Amino acid sequence: MVLHYAFALGLFGVGISWIFISINTYGGASMLLAGALTGLFVLLWSLTFVPQALLFGVLSQGTGLNGLPWFSIVWVLGEWFRGWFLTGFPWLYAGYAHSEGLLKGWAPIGGVLLVSFVAVLLVELSVRGWRSRDRKVLVLIVGILVSGALVSEQDYVRENGALRIAGIQANLDQHTKWLPTQFQSNLDAHTQLMNGLDQADLIVWSEASLTRFADQAKGELSALDRWAGSRNQGLIIGVPSRDSGGYYNGVRGLGLAEGEYLKRHLVPFGEFVPFAPLLRGVIAFFDLPMSRNQSGPMDQIPITFLDHALSVSICYEVVNAELIRRTVADPALLLTLSNDTWFGRSMGPEQHLEIAQMRALEMGRSMFRVTNNGVTALISNRGEVLARLPSDAPGVLMETVKLYEGKTPFARWGHWPLITACLLLVGFGLIKRPQIWSRVSRGRRP
Repeated sequence: MVLHYAFALGLFGVGISWIFISINTYGGASMLLAGALTGLFVLLWSLTFVPQALLFGVLSQGTGLNGLPWFSIVWVLGEWFRGWFLTGFPWLYAGYAHSEGLLKGWAPIGGVLLVSFVAVLLVELSVRGWRSRDRKVLVLIVGILVSGALVSEQDYVRENGALRIAGIQANLDQHTKWLPTQFQSNLDAHTQLMNGLDQADLIVWSEASLTRFADQAKGELSALDRWAGSRNQGLIIGVPSRDSGGYYNGVRGLGLAEGEYLKRHLVPFGEFVPFAPLLRGVIAFFDLPMSRNQSGPMDQIPITFLDHALSVSICYEVVNAELIRRTVADPALLLTLSNDTWFGRSMGPEQHLEIAQMRALEMGRSMFRVTNNGVTALISNRGEVLARLPSDAPGVLMETVKLYEGKTPFARWGHWPLITACLLLVGFGLIKRPQIWSRVSRGRRP
């Protein structure tokens, strides 16, 4: 258990160190306080490895079922658990390291968790082979690698046209973006970048690119709607809204793009504050304006452009594979609007891009990703980054984006076949080991 926890400390301590930047640079906390909060989160979230460590310790003992890859099975269940526990933090899954390469072909079949399983299984088999010197294990490893290459060549979807899409990366300063005096400057930064985009079918701005509530910017929204409609173009922008129920992070379609989307999966401590009565007022980070947001309904009518239904996600939502899978039944493409300025110049934006690559692979769809300051990118339905803009600079990414129809196995069934199989195996394994649980309950080693 100690080794599992130590590994988790290293994994999260390095892999999500960008949280410090969010709290210190943009949340107004001192370096000492930001470091303490980041460290506390790492210490606590690393505890999520403890249940899988205990479970592995039980299942790997005894006789009869030791041939099963218990480490790989329990690892995947651990990742699945972290995906929903306390609203979930599905970051740094092993599978994301294989958005490119021999193992990515498993993603359209069983999603990132299946990729994780295969990746960890290869490591587990390698250790077994090294210990036993059994050549059969080597043959099995080669077979898995060859199978991965073969499934990568499978086509589950069909092309269904293409659109010329332009992404506007305005590079607004996060420190001043929400000042009322900056609204017109922010708007001009976007509209000026739209000059010369006559060939675009659809233009997309980033998350919260319109820095007023929708009811405060009716005139500007109407003008943009008329502008896009007069040019036979669609325009999709990020715009916050509010009603009697609260505040929402949203996206609106203008011109030939129609509909509205409200963010469903909010960021804890960023868009809502758990235990708000206790934490608000402690530091400025817990009082950020967007930390009072409400979740949009789970079932929403998709934003459409012409006859195409678009699967829209906002920022953090793209890390939730099941959420993306259930957004639109058969989307023409995946579209995500984000503001990764919160990450600063860290590994965070590249991690976020890597996660978006996995979503494209799982769904068999092109992914067009538009951010405030990077990484704005076009990802193919096979997870390849086809084009991207430089970070921390304004720019326009205009590319021909292929549209698709049809469903991958993952789009049909999600992670549930894999998770169900793992849970059944674990349940069977525990039933076969009552004596192990007896020893554990008495405080003895299994």
